Amino acid sequence: MNGPDQIWAEALRTLQGGQRFALATVVNVRGSTPREVGAKMIVREDGQFGTIGGGCGEAEVFRKARLMLREGAGAEVTEVDLTGDFDQQQIGTCGGIMDVLVDIWSPIRDVDTARRLANAAAESRAASLVTVVTPGTRSEVPTGARAVIDPDHASAAVPFEIPAVALDKIVARTRDALPGLLEIESDGSVKQVSRVEGAEAPRVFVDPIVGAQRLIIVGGGHIAQPLCALGAMLGFHVTVIDDRASFANRERFPEADEIVVRPFAAALQSLALDGHCYLVSVTRGHAFDEETVHAALNTPCGFVGMIGSRRRVKAMLERLEEVGVPRERLDQVHAPLGLDIGAETPEEIAIAIVAEIIRERRLGVRDELTLGVKSGRLTRKSQA
Repeated sequence: MNGPDQIWAEALRTLQGGQRFALATVVNVRGSTPREVGAKMIVREDGQFGTIGGGCGEAEVFRKARLMLREGAGAEVTEVDLTGDFDQQQIGTCGGIMDVLVDIWSPIRDVDTARRLANAAAESRAASLVTVVTPGTRSEVPTGARAVIDPDHASAAVPFEIPAVALDKIVARTRDALPGLLEIESDGSVKQVSRVEGAEAPRVFVDPIVGAQRLIIVGGGHIAQPLCALGAMLGFHVTVIDDRASFANRERFPEADEIVVRPFAAALQSLALDGHCYLVSVTRGHAFDEETVHAALNTPCGFVGMIGSRRRVKAMLERLEEVGVPRERLDQVHAPLGLDIGAETPEEIAIAIVAEIIRERRLGVRDELTLGVKSGRLTRKSQA
């Protein structure tokens, strides 16, 4: 996987090599910014890994991080104001403000934390890093104090006090992979805030492992190959399933994190699908697609999609309703799948599919700009 959570593997390698680094994390944004909340980069004496958007803003944070490394400073929030950057040769589209937490990680203190995060990312398990951004006036916990939250062991010791009610809410955000700057009141109530400064109560940043999001590609044909490459590039944990070893193998899918050679329904039952899974059915036949969608809808899988004509999709959904699949679950199926970009080749169709997945992942919306494959051409349909 080459996505953003690879930064934790790099963090672990750096610390195991006996080298300190500064971790710069976007904890809050206002207006239009080049990267989203949770974007991060590692800054070392020999360079950087990752990005928070490039340009002058990133350069400013890089200089700040290098200075903190030399001075041995612990943690500090720096504001990157992109609203008045008129010295660029080209006018960009970003004109907002980013609040970036820069904190120093050291081999002795932080290697275990980095290992837990790297392992969670590699195994696509839900976890989050919770970092104190501002301690407030009622807490002596320093900025930069951090803890790893494992939803399956939420009662494990945290090196600073978090009320039980607040911890439950942080665990829920961890499971849902929702980053956020949160204010924690003494009674355990939690609210998301849009400002770093000026709070009596402590404010923490919840930074989930987005690698918990998985792309499940069912069918190892021509569309699956570029789809796998795109999914890996975007940071998904990619699983490819086919019942034929000649199609589901490492030669055809070098970027896949997992390759499963089993009948489709049995393979899905073995994967423990959850709300962070994006499943795409691109099998070699209608019956296999129907088997796949039926099996997926019997799990908590968050995104279920398949390509095909509107007629074919309509008939399939009607059959599934007849055998007892709830209507509200059928309404959640993304089919025909993919944004309408006039795609025809397998590579273009893969891009269209990934575009719809990105839109769902980032915005959670579905509109009429979808595609269907009918007689080799793509058509519009409404999913409003």
